[in-house]
Amino acid sequence: MGKVLDEKCLNCGASITYDSKEDVFKCDYCHSKFTLEEINSHKEKNAKKINLTKEFSKMEDMEGYHCNNCGATIITGDNTSSTKCVYCKSSAIIKNRLTGIYKPDSIIVFKQSKDDAITAFKNICSKRPLLPKNFSNPDNIQEMEGLYVPFWLYNIENDCYIKADCTNVATWISGDYQYTKTDFYKVERGGYLTFENVPNDGATRFDDTIMNAIEPFDYSKLKTFEASYLAGFLSEKFDVVSDEAYKNAKQRIEEDAINYLKSHINLYTTTLVRESKNNVTLTDTKYVLLPVWVLNLKYKDQIYHFAMNGESGKLVGEIPVSKSKLMLTILITFILTFIITIIIFRLLGYQW
Repeated sequence: MGKVLDEKCLNCGASITYDSKEDVFKCDYCHSKFTLEEINSHKEKNAKKINLTKEFSKMEDMEGYHCNNCGATIITGDNTSSTKCVYCKSSAIIKNRLTGIYKPDSIIVFKQSKDDAITAFKNICSKRPLLPKNFSNPDNIQEMEGLYVPFWLYNIENDCYIKADCTNVATWISGDYQYTKTDFYKVERGGYLTFENVPNDGATRFDDTIMNAIEPFDYSKLKTFEASYLAGFLSEKFDVVSDEAYKNAKQRIEEDAINYLKSHINLYTTTLVRESKNNVTLTDTKYVLLPVWVLNLKYKDQIYHFAMNGESGKLVGEIPVSKSKLMLTILITFILTFIITIIIFRLLGYQW
């Protein structure tokens, strides 16, 4: 069996969780509060009592760990780096999955709470009049977890260049004739662009489209990584290596660079990019953990996925449409349009 680290209250020994709003660790049992410095100081004094697993220990696809609080076996997935005991809800931080190449450089801690995530979900549902009845019922929620998702951040420089075909179209009327004049131009734009902290998630099980949609994160909030920040949350280590994730990030900045240069071609009626060149240089790479609230909801035997940026509060997800409400809306719109048309014709003196 592997070993886990469970953050304990320094006073009573109960489990503690990190509160990012106060930047302290709280004990729900005795209501004590501790700073990260106090916890680390306590660990140093008791280092000989802590048995940590060595780096790069061989892991199986499913590996068991003992909960330090109740002794129950904790079953984790191959990439899980922090979880909770299903029996006593204590945090279980698997240290050997947060060391060596798997140790994050930095972390953005949760600013949004679970209640904030639920409120955001209710708000987005309340603004959807065609939402199926009872879809937003809390009983439909299958899973609601705060999760630290592994991300790669890249600093990239791009010496880029585009050629575009542009036109200016002028139209005027003289006498009985309408004239159109089209002027054609060859336009070039170039620039040396710098991109900082271009993100790409490092976990295969997360949909890249959803992860991209909850951006941006405020990277000024990055903290030096400490495993203690994971207390009370789930987290995973990366299973997409940096070189593979970089391919997606590189494609994104190439597209953004072309769009940026194109936006500086103005005063033309039409613009069509005919040629583009990107000379991309990777200058820095960081491995970080970013906070995401994950909500999975089951409605009529179908699972709907939602994700919320745990720092900014931006929520995205799948919103279904009630077919009956849609048809009723179309019918009401048709009837109202028909009635208004009749009234207009009557006011204009038309008789049926």
